[in-house]
Amino acid sequence: MATITTINPTGTQAKILRVAAYCRVSSSSEDQLHSFASQVQYYTTIIGENPKWELADIYADEGLTGTKTDKREDFLRMIDDCKKGRIDRVLTKSTSRFARNTVDSLIYARMLRDMGISILFEKENIDTAYMSSELLLAVSGAQAQEESISISNNMRRSCEYRMRSGTFLSSSTPYGYRLENGEFVIVPEEAEIVKLIFKSYLSGMGKKNIADMLNKMDAPKRFGYTIWRISTVNYFLNNERYIGDAIFQKKYTTDTLPFKSKTNYGEKPKYYVEDLNTPIISKSEFNAVQQLQESSKVCNRKDVTVYPLSEKIICSCGHVYKPVTVNGKKYWECRIRNLDISLCQTRRIPESDIYEAFITLINKLRNNHRDILLPAIGQIEQLQMKAGGLDRQIKQIDKEIAEQNAQSLVLARLNSKGILRSAEYAEQNNTINGKVNALRRERRKLLQEQDSDETLSGLRELNEIFAGLSTALTEFDENLFDKTIQKITVPTETSIRFTLLGGISFTEEIPEQRRCRRK
Repeated sequence: MATITTINPTGTQAKILRVAAYCRVSSSSEDQLHSFASQVQYYTTIIGENPKWELADIYADEGLTGTKTDKREDFLRMIDDCKKGRIDRVLTKSTSRFARNTVDSLIYARMLRDMGISILFEKENIDTAYMSSELLLAVSGAQAQEESISISNNMRRSCEYRMRSGTFLSSSTPYGYRLENGEFVIVPEEAEIVKLIFKSYLSGMGKKNIADMLNKMDAPKRFGYTIWRISTVNYFLNNERYIGDAIFQKKYTTDTLPFKSKTNYGEKPKYYVEDLNTPIISKSEFNAVQQLQESSKVCNRKDVTVYPLSEKIICSCGHVYKPVTVNGKKYWECRIRNLDISLCQTRRIPESDIYEAFITLINKLRNNHRDILLPAIGQIEQLQMKAGGLDRQIKQIDKEIAEQNAQSLVLARLNSKGILRSAEYAEQNNTINGKVNALRRERRKLLQEQDSDETLSGLRELNEIFAGLSTALTEFDENLFDKTIQKITVPTETSIRFTLLGGISFTEEIPEQRRCRRK
């Protein structure tokens, strides 16, 4: 008779949930109990005290709108980590902290629930782990959305009232002015450039020639610009601020979500305010410029042609290449060099050379993609296997950041009660901010090492493309070019570098007999 032995179940160990928290506060909030530092401290404590939880990460966005998720970096990073399987549960204070947009609330709640990830909204006591919570989430999200829309509309009405009354103050000043005590004050050296532009145009000089002249004389610039452009000259010639007037509400923000900024083509009223600031140009000069521009408009506009290489070739100076035709042959050259050869010394390249270099590269990779791409894919996969160690380092940094923020909160409270003098508070708080910034830099560095998914997926797709090429390429294939090439650079006079999917780059030489002389 057979002997039967019962093997008793050993039981299963309770799963430790990886819990993340999402915080969001307005940077101008003075309520310390709901401040960024306070929320970080709160969630670090509450997650750490639960033996069934472990801290996955704390995600926080400060001072940003809640109506659109694409403006919240850490929110999107949290969603990305959820997709990568690094989070089991999310805690957040309320639906208004999570999103002030009902559609976003429901979309992301459903998305995370489909991944097996629940969200707990503490204020409303809504837990998406339970189906009955979705209706409550929709109602609460709608209330938060209406609140956000109401706040935006109030701000919009306030701005429009100040525009109508002529008291609206722009946050930025045009070239030639600076803002002092709420007034536009003329900057003499910049005002001379403004006058020169108007005088030159009225004397018959074209906008391109004016821009070239300003570049040659190295006229002072603003806003980080390195070169004077035709569009800049055009902006100056049509800016009513230079005669002391202003047109308000040239652009407007839509009334409904998602809020978008649009050029006002008559959908909203505009407000023309005269004698608002000290003029640089006389009204007679300004009007003469407008008449001259009107008379010189070209009615026959040409359609813009988009070429396969458009916006693909990047110059060493940072600008893109544009097509030019010389003696019936098409070349590509830097836009800046095309304006003024003294500003950029890179050479123009025959289009046929680029196409032939591309064909050569494709055929090389078709024959050798297994030896080139597969080892690279394997190395990245090995790096991803080490991501567990990086996760621990990132969590430790998050813990240290939370501790520093908690210290900052204590200092703020002591300062508000008069226990800590302002000078001491500023000194100690600056020290803490320095430590936090250093920790965040280290965190970004670790995340860069960790997040190689995009590179890996790009290389895999590239390998599949080359594996599917049954025959050698004999002529330029625009479809294949669009699929494989991200950008092209020109490192030397005799070479072209192609950057493909996954960020991998290869350089092809231009044959001696096909090199183009600099002109």
